Amino acid sequence: MRAFVTDDNLDLYLLVVAGFVFTVLGITGLVGLEKLASAVLALLAILAISQIKSRKLTQQITRTRTGAVALRAEFPADLIDRRARASDILLVGLTMTRTVQGMRTDLPAILKTGGRVRVLVLDPGDESLMVVADRHRPHSQGVEHLRTRIRATLDDLTALRGRHGGRLEIRVLSSIPSAGFNCLDAHRSNGVVCVQHYEFHPEGEAAPIMVFSKNDAPWYQRFGDEAERLWESGADWPSSAVAERSSVSPSNG
Repeated sequence: MRAFVTDDNLDLYLLVVAGFVFTVLGITGLVGLEKLASAVLALLAILAISQIKSRKLTQQITRTRTGAVALRAEFPADLIDRRARASDILLVGLTMTRTVQGMRTDLPAILKTGGRVRVLVLDPGDESLMVVADRHRPHSQGVEHLRTRIRATLDDLTALRGRHGGRLEIRVLSSIPSAGFNCLDAHRSNGVVCVQHYEFHPEGEAAPIMVFSKNDAPWYQRFGDEAERLWESGADWPSSAVAERSSVSPSNG
């Protein structure tokens, strides 16, 4: 009896019984037409409520399945717009050249409104790291080409920070991350963590690309935490040694 009372389909069972009872009463003439019409409307209302519950359950199942198989071959179409609207951004990657160039118009606006942007790339001064990273790329163009791309990203960010100020933090990493990260407002309810697996020698865009929201537990938190650990392991750029070398002009050497 208890199992019957707690059954998720209890409303449907009652609807069937009530429908049968009122059908019999209508046929036998024991209930007037007005009362029968009111009863039919009540049964229709119960049926509508049951349909709403069913749709909500279907949507929950769909969201769960989507989160479990959130694998893509390309970045989501709205990622650029979401980065532009975010106020707390953590970017982790090998060179981040494409991403930073695409954000040149958005970064100043984010910084002026008090947003925080953190960018972590490989350390171009670590020779052994550059060699390994270059071998990992699908179409190697040489260590110097890779180093130049990273330095271009760092120079762009440093110049942008010099012009606009704000909370733009830059760090370099002494190891190759297993994935690239776009963490956008990750501590908010509408946050997004976009992860790109660094595939070995991919033919096209490295994949899979995974997009997680707060509903995608526990992976949203796991990948977000990994990005934060990578950031904590990085070193500030420019380092004191680089800053000192930059401040010495050729005439003073």
